[in-house]
Amino acid sequence: MSQNFPNLEYIIVDGLSIDKTHKIIETFKEQISKIIIEKDNGIYDAMNKGVQEANGDLIGIINSDDYYNDNAFNLVLKKYNLSSKKDIVIYGDMYNEYDQFKALSKGDLSDHAFKTGKFKINHPATFVSRSLYEKIGYFDINYQTGSDREFLLRAFKNNAKFLKIDHSLATFRLGGLTSSYNLKIMIDRTREEYDIFKKHYSKWYGLKKASKKFYRMLRNNLFYSIFGQNSFLKTRIKWLDRE
Repeated sequence: MSQNFPNLEYIIVDGLSIDKTHKIIETFKEQISKIIIEKDNGIYDAMNKGVQEANGDLIGIINSDDYYNDNAFNLVLKKYNLSSKKDIVIYGDMYNEYDQFKALSKGDLSDHAFKTGKFKINHPATFVSRSLYEKIGYFDINYQTGSDREFLLRAFKNNAKFLKIDHSLATFRLGGLTSSYNLKIMIDRTREEYDIFKKHYSKWYGLKKASKKFYRMLRNNLFYSIFGQNSFLKTRIKWLDRE
């Protein structure tokens, strides 16, 4: 709402949350284009619902508690108007934030990054044309945390054009679903990582990426258990700042 952007459709998809979300929505309902409140089958099912309801030619997705940085939409529109406007992905950098600490995450969806498997996605700072969703489909809800990576790999294989904005477009606040760890989550995410990279690269590369992911989660989980959430997230910000 603070983007000062005239041609905006704002859709909220809420999976029957039990916090103060509904009161906040009620406060701002006159500025919201559409509200969907119903049970869903995970984050990516909710995203698919929002994308399918959207009328615009370019669609961005922001999760609860994250936010777009100043002037982000105008920067995206400028890049969009210079593009072919068909089968495109516009993306930028993103800040990771916890407490008063911030770390910049530089997005990389270049051809070289995809070909080497070293692409870096900042999903809140990524905007996808409607034509691309219509061409390759939506998010695969069989993946609980990795469907955004699988979708963009599918987009690359279907010759989507990726356009970079060298600016931080959004801020991701640590502490949500992707900051949580337990043994089941670690195993599920490791399996997802293997399956995604095996499908788009090779079994060997899938095993390599899955092993690295499991190690990072195990390290993070041990740190979290010993020092608690607050110290863990402050330290994680510092790790992200060095990556």
